[in-house]
Amino acid sequence: MLTAASQRVQLIVEGPDDPDETERAIEALGSQRGWKVRLAQPHDRLRVADGRVALVVDALANGQRRTVVGAVRDRVVHLLRKPPVGFRVREAKLILHEDERGTALVRVVRRTPPASGRFRRWLWRHWKAMGGADTGHVLTVSLDPEEDGEQLKARVKERWGEFTQGDAAFDEELHELRLSIGPRPRSETRGSTSPDAGPRRFEWVTFSLLVVFIPLACAWALASFSSPWRFLALLAPLLSFGPVGYWFTSNEGRPRLLRLATGAFVVGGFTWVLYQWLVNSPGGLGAQVWGALQALLILAAALGCWHAFARSWLSRNLLLLLPVLLAPLPLVLPWVGSFLHTAYLEDVLGIPEPSVHVAFYWRYFVALKPVALTFAITLFYVSLYGWAKYFNLHVSQSAMLNTVFPFLVLLAVLGMADKALNDVRAAAERTYLAAIRGEQPPAYFGINGRLVCVRLVDPGKPIPVQPGPPPTSRPVLVFSQKGGDLWVWDPSHERGRLSTDHAVRMRAEDISLYSATGTSCP
Repeated sequence: MLTAASQRVQLIVEGPDDPDETERAIEALGSQRGWKVRLAQPHDRLRVADGRVALVVDALANGQRRTVVGAVRDRVVHLLRKPPVGFRVREAKLILHEDERGTALVRVVRRTPPASGRFRRWLWRHWKAMGGADTGHVLTVSLDPEEDGEQLKARVKERWGEFTQGDAAFDEELHELRLSIGPRPRSETRGSTSPDAGPRRFEWVTFSLLVVFIPLACAWALASFSSPWRFLALLAPLLSFGPVGYWFTSNEGRPRLLRLATGAFVVGGFTWVLYQWLVNSPGGLGAQVWGALQALLILAAALGCWHAFARSWLSRNLLLLLPVLLAPLPLVLPWVGSFLHTAYLEDVLGIPEPSVHVAFYWRYFVALKPVALTFAITLFYVSLYGWAKYFNLHVSQSAMLNTVFPFLVLLAVLGMADKALNDVRAAAERTYLAAIRGEQPPAYFGINGRLVCVRLVDPGKPIPVQPGPPPTSRPVLVFSQKGGDLWVWDPSHERGRLSTDHAVRMRAEDISLYSATGTSCP
C-alpha cells in the first residue's frame, strides 16, 4: 500500500536462519504502512554468517532528514520486541535521490492560424509566449552546454521519435515548441574561457542589486520624504524592468512586452510590498525587527500546526470533528460576553448588568478577542508538538492528548481570562475618568455611556434614591436603561473612595434627563 512520505530509510535486519523466526520478523515489519520487507538477494552483496539470514527493509517515514534514521531504527527495534523475535538491526541508512539537473521542459503549442493578419499574429505570439496556446504535451529533455534555446528545440524536432511515444516525426504545420519561462540555465555557459564567463560570475550580484536593493531604496525614499521630488526615485525600478525581465525569460527569445511585464511584476511588486511595510509598520528599527520576528513566529507556528495535523488521526477525521468543535461556540460566546459586560458594569462601576440594555450581538463581539486569543495559544501549543513530531523527538501522543495538552489549554484559558478582566477594568476606568473630567466617555462593545444632568419631575416631592441625595448639581454618567430603575454613576468625590460607591439608583418616572454642557448643571 502506497503512502505519502518525505523520507526513505533502508535497514538491514539480521537474525537466525529459522523459518518461523524469519516469518515472524517479516510479519512484524511488514505490518507498517508503506514498508516493504524482503530476503536479501545476491545483488545486495551482503555477507551473512552461516546459520544467519538478512532481511532488507525499505521503510517510509516523515520528518527531518537528520533525525529520521534514528526514529525508524527505534521503531524497528520496538517491532522486533513485541512479539520477541531474535533479529537485530545491522545497518540503517537514508536513501537519497538527487533531483535530475541539466534538463528543460519543452512544451508543444499550437501554431499561429494560417492567413492571420498582422495584429492577430502579434496577439497570438504574446498569447503563445504566456502559455495560452499549449496543447498539454510536455517533454523533459536533457540540456547540451553548447546549445541555446532555438538549437534545443531544433534537436527535439529532429529526434522527435526518440522523445515521444509513437510519433515518428514532428508536425510543424500544426504545432510549435516553446520552453517554460525561466532564466538561462548555467549549464549553457561555454566554460571559463568564454567571453561571457566573467559577467556571469557577477550575475547574482547584479540580480540582487536590481531586485532587492533598488526597490528597497526606492520604497524607503517614498515612505520617508513628503516632497513631490521623491517620485523621481521610481525611475530606478522603472529602468530595471527590462534587465530583470530579460533575465527571468532568457532561456529563449520572447516578446519584449512579455519581458517588460515580467520585470514589472517582480520589481514593481517587491517595491510595493516594501513600501506598504515601511508605511504601515511602526517606526523605529526595534519596532521593525519586532514586527519581522512576529511574522516569522506566525509562519513557524503555522508550519508546526501543519506538521502536527498532517498524517494524523485528526486530519483524517476533520470533517466529522469540525461540527462537534464548532457547535459549542454559539453558547460559549454569549456567555463569555455576558461575563465581560458584568465585570465592566458591576465589578468596576457598581451598576447591575441586568439594568443596562445591551444588544445581543455585542455579547458575541466582545467575546471574540479572548476566545480567538485562547484558540491561537492552543494552536501554538499544537505547533510545538508538530515541530517535535517533525524532528522525531520521542513525544508520547497519548500522554500529550491525555495530560500535557489539557493542562496547557487550561493555562491558556486562565491566562486569557485574567488578561480579559484586566482589559475590562482598564476600559471601565477610562470611562469613569472621562466622566470625572467632564468628557464624553468611550463606548465599550455596546455599552454606550453619556454625561447628562438629572432634573426632578416634582422638585418639592422627595424621591427614593439609593444612596442619596439625588445628584442634580453636576453631570452624571448614564447608560441605556432597562427596567423601571435608572442607575447612574456620580463622579462626585463625596460618594466614596471606591468606584463602586458612586453608583446611584433612582426610579425613572421621578426624574428627567437632559444633555450636560459642562462640569455643572443649572
